[in-house]
Amino acid sequence: MARIGVDVGGTNTDLVLECDRGIFFHKVPSTTRDQSIAVIRGVLEICDIAGIAKEEVEVIAHGTTVATNITIEHNGAEVGMITTRGFRDILHIGRHKRPHNFSLHFDVPWQSHPLVKRRNRIAVTERVRPPTGEIETPLDEQEVRDACAIFRKRGITSVCIGFMFSFLNDSHERRAREIVAEEIPGCYISISSEVANVIREYERFSTVAMNAFVGPKSALYLRNLESKVREAGIPAKLRVIQSNGGISTIEGCARKPVGILMSGPAGGVIGALAEARLAGVTNIMTNDIGGTSADISTIAGGKLRIKNPRDTVVSGHAVMAPMIDLETMGAGGGSIAWLDSAGGFHVGPRSAGSEPGPACYNRGGTEPTVTDAQVVLGRMDADKFLGGDLPLDPGLSHEAIKEKIADPMGISVTEAALGIIRVVNNNMALKMRANSVARGYDPREFSLMPFGGAGPFHGVALAELVSARTFWCRWRRGSPRRWVFSAPICNTNISSRSSPTFTVRIRRRLTA
Repeated sequence: MARIGVDVGGTNTDLVLECDRGIFFHKVPSTTRDQSIAVIRGVLEICDIAGIAKEEVEVIAHGTTVATNITIEHNGAEVGMITTRGFRDILHIGRHKRPHNFSLHFDVPWQSHPLVKRRNRIAVTERVRPPTGEIETPLDEQEVRDACAIFRKRGITSVCIGFMFSFLNDSHERRAREIVAEEIPGCYISISSEVANVIREYERFSTVAMNAFVGPKSALYLRNLESKVREAGIPAKLRVIQSNGGISTIEGCARKPVGILMSGPAGGVIGALAEARLAGVTNIMTNDIGGTSADISTIAGGKLRIKNPRDTVVSGHAVMAPMIDLETMGAGGGSIAWLDSAGGFHVGPRSAGSEPGPACYNRGGTEPTVTDAQVVLGRMDADKFLGGDLPLDPGLSHEAIKEKIADPMGISVTEAALGIIRVVNNNMALKMRANSVARGYDPREFSLMPFGGAGPFHGVALAELVSARTFWCRWRRGSPRRWVFSAPICNTNISSRSSPTFTVRIRRRLTA
């Protein structure tokens, strides 16, 4: 029996294989045009590394950010909405909450980036009476068919249906779904009584609209992945990690993708908690630093925190789905350092991704990234990156930082590289305090557990910045060719040690 865990990130796709021969690790560049290509390639390659046949793989557990990226990049489907007459503008009005109470200049995401354009929100006649759910006004089926005619004319193939009080009686929504399926064959249809069958019309409408917004692309990716797994001759069951830390089937996630909006980050928190329990640690702060983002969570007393679904927001939109309490920010190895028009120095949230990637990857990237800064400072072995599978070019990193940061600021390349690291570390430290101190937790009582591709490079500095009690890490050889970072072995008080020196000291001791 063999099991494989796959996590698709913005820069790399990471794999872990567990079988009777041991545990093996592998990493391949993500393929942004079709993420399933990298997944299949990685699965086949890690089977070769472990020396097992692909037919021995029984389960593939998959963490994905495909739905998350759609919300961040605002490139989901064009959605049509059918709702109760008189409630067409619920998605625009929201709860009348101001993102910043005392600012005259702020963005209202549910208005500036609506999940459903106003012209595509069509009201129809129907009414269910609370609190019993009895039908007061029957559904006007002809109006639903007329709405479908408009959607067809506009080329809309994703429709959400949200009626008032459908959580008491969903017969109108189910009937409207049948009509839409008849009028627009192959349409992706979401109804609020199935996606979020609870009171509160704005949150319910927003959730079903989000499901329709991310649904077509997410479903296409998941079903395409399942098809390619079968075509590759891999008989494994394919399961997807959900935002609450559980797992679900491909079909379940394709129907309700709002449940996997935080799939990838949730998998990291679950893994960190499992390692902490093995080590007997109950209070940990996790920081999963990848190529594009950093995902931060605080675990107190060895128990996960689940957000209240009524307060869960994704990219500024209310989403009533259970999610692990974590914060995501644009900070990772691929985060780009840049100067604004006034000369201000920033790192992220833009990322070089895997194509073209950091300058040192020699894939055509010219923007200086956090990874380039690590290479310039000598913290990454250019000849041994990924066990030598991806040799890095320090000259390109030096040139990118010099041209874009050092020369315009009148400082040396080394100073610019150190500045990049300090800025991104302080950005992450602020977010970690927001997830801990602002919620009543004292970091001095917690151990910091950094992981992910870039976690070890920032862990010690972050532990010092947030005054964590201890720093936990695990370095172990996942295969004869490479070192892989996981979590925890070394429990050491770091409050009086300098970050770069101490990082090297840990590494030397564990590799000796």
